[in-house]
Amino acid sequence: MGTKVVVVNFSQGYWDVYYRPDEVMVKSFEELPGDELGAKVTLCSIRKEFSHFLYSVDEGDFQESRDGAITVHFTDNALLQESTVAVKAVFQDASKVQEITLKFFYRPSFYEASRKKDYPHTIIVTSDPILSVCPEAVPPEDWIFCKPTSEEKAYASERWGGLIEGAATDHEKAKVLAKSLIPDLRPHAGGPSDEMKNLSPFEQYERMISGKDRGFCTHFTNIFVCACNALGIPTRRIHIEEMHSFSDTCTIQLESMHATTEIFDRRLNQWIWMDLISNTLGAYLGEEGPLTLAEFHLFINQDARKKRLKLLLYDIETNSEKLLPLDECPQAFAYYIGCGTEFHYTKVVS
Repeated sequence: MGTKVVVVNFSQGYWDVYYRPDEVMVKSFEELPGDELGAKVTLCSIRKEFSHFLYSVDEGDFQESRDGAITVHFTDNALLQESTVAVKAVFQDASKVQEITLKFFYRPSFYEASRKKDYPHTIIVTSDPILSVCPEAVPPEDWIFCKPTSEEKAYASERWGGLIEGAATDHEKAKVLAKSLIPDLRPHAGGPSDEMKNLSPFEQYERMISGKDRGFCTHFTNIFVCACNALGIPTRRIHIEEMHSFSDTCTIQLESMHATTEIFDRRLNQWIWMDLISNTLGAYLGEEGPLTLAEFHLFINQDARKKRLKLLLYDIETNSEKLLPLDECPQAFAYYIGCGTEFHYTKVVS
């Protein structure tokens, strides 16, 4: 039986979901067309305050680039060549400018004379500071596929707006909101009636706190996601499952399906996992954190790292936060254990 070689590209997994929306990123690298020798680098920024780029090639005059495209040409010969490009990212506040240095290094083929296809010319591009490549850059807000309505924004502002006023960061605001919602929802956790199916998140919330119905993780998550986004805290819903067989008559899976959340903290510039159904306000590896859901999932499935995991839990009875080692937590986290677990994220694509 023959051997099959498969190349796996990890960059098409983790960073598609967890890339950092830095001030400036690389949108694309391209070889110049036809007989031209060189490269075009296109930069981008998803910051709302971004205006345009200015760039200078080899200490020449600065030029404006509205589309972020910067082109460098080389002479087609056997000599090593290099070119330095100074870039300024200009924002609407003219006092804010980020400076970047790009270096283009041309390395001719070792087989220049014969021009063998297996040994092409090489152009290496370096940057200072180092830039991330983000071909499909979308802001955190584009992970909010159910935008809150004006009525939902007004409802959230009236009910919880005052509670989060003193919180300095998105995570702190989300924690304050969670600590208000958990005591409201926890007494009504359980199997919902069919009447909950077509209700909006806040209608579900009102029905639960009035004692007319119950809800499980999906309802906790929908309510928290809607409330956070209505209050300006970017938050996304994540569906978790480990499905092994699916048909019209029967589904076979390991553990139950689960719904959970991540909020985006703009000061830390990262997603942070939170889970209201388990009273979880954040996860840490030792003192490092808060973690993303993917990080928590990775570490809980590694015995050495699992020993260092800690959960920031909200204690309803004492109205306090407790950072506890995983093995001391009263909640079970079976949903997250297993390398076959799938996490489904949804984003808006124009």
